[in-house]
Amino acid sequence: MFANPLNRSIKGLSVPVTLARRGKADVVIRKTTGQVLVGRGTYGRQSWNGQTATVFGCTGFLGRYVVARLAREGTKVIVPYRGLQEYARHLQPTGDLGMVVPMEFDLRNSKQIEECVRYSDVVINLIGRNYETKNFSFDQVHIEGAQRIADISREAGVSRLIHLSSINAKTNAHSRVLVSKAFGEQRVREHFPGANIIRAATMYGYEDELLNNIGRFKHFYLTVNHAQQRLRPVCVSDVAHAIGIIRDNEDTVGQTFELYNPKEYSRKDVIELVQFLLHEKIWQVNVPPKLLRLAAQVANALPFHYTSHHEIDLMSIDDIPSKKDPSIQTFADLGIQPHTLELAALQFIRHYRPPQHEEDPIEPKGYKAFRKPPIPVSNRDIVA
Repeated sequence: MFANPLNRSIKGLSVPVTLARRGKADVVIRKTTGQVLVGRGTYGRQSWNGQTATVFGCTGFLGRYVVARLAREGTKVIVPYRGLQEYARHLQPTGDLGMVVPMEFDLRNSKQIEECVRYSDVVINLIGRNYETKNFSFDQVHIEGAQRIADISREAGVSRLIHLSSINAKTNAHSRVLVSKAFGEQRVREHFPGANIIRAATMYGYEDELLNNIGRFKHFYLTVNHAQQRLRPVCVSDVAHAIGIIRDNEDTVGQTFELYNPKEYSRKDVIELVQFLLHEKIWQVNVPPKLLRLAAQVANALPFHYTSHHEIDLMSIDDIPSKKDPSIQTFADLGIQPHTLELAALQFIRHYRPPQHEEDPIEPKGYKAFRKPPIPVSNRDIVA
């Protein structure tokens, strides 16, 4: 709480009397009515804003950015993890002491899910995989798991549910990953009518599988269809920022958002950009899709994950936003200007540069060719 000091006279003495006033740190979504109470003032990780959020999939790529943003605003965050607690330990320093609470859970265990969402005002489901394991199939994760979280969240009185999907999720897609995510969206809508669906394009950042894979395998980078796949890569921090705004804005209840870069690239364009930034040639090796898919099936049998034939299928599918549906919202509707790939990419892949070019700046002449159209941005929000 923030206080207003007022001078009042008590027995001839002038003493300050504090009157409690709801501050901006006291943003509360009531679980019973869904009413949002918003005040004024400053807030931060050393104060509690009255909200509790559960972030499923918190240990994934996008997860730590979402948790860090929520915790930085003073939200108490429940971070469900599977397996060892060490998998979620890196999330705890993103919030103040006791504000990031790890809880063990299993996606098939309804009781554990209920314990994770019991006291939450907002539930964010980021769980998703591009490959199957011996424990979980796509249907168990993207459909049954999403339905279970939505159903239990509704019964627990959760006010908001935000569900992450893919920009290519369609029931007729040429990938089991995308088909299962599309059916998962439908189940979430059925069991939690006011849920928000987030369809994100390919994301890039410090732990991505786009820029970092190109830099890591620069001497032998495998592609299919001569890297003609069309992409709308979006910075992971922009997606986390969008989720934060959606959570705070009651007007977004029940809406679907497609988050993508306003500029379209081919995978070859991205390879050339990385090559330019690293000052080193990327040796691109084009492989017939069927042959690479067969090799991926063999690799998928290894005890550690390298790739799968499902991920090879995704390399042939374009990131295409839904232009026909006017009800679908974008970054522009949230007042967010996405980071420009050309400006943001270097900080994520600089460590792949040869030693002699480690500290080299971006040359203005060559860099200008990659920046069309120019979009002024700030990089202050990239690091969560």
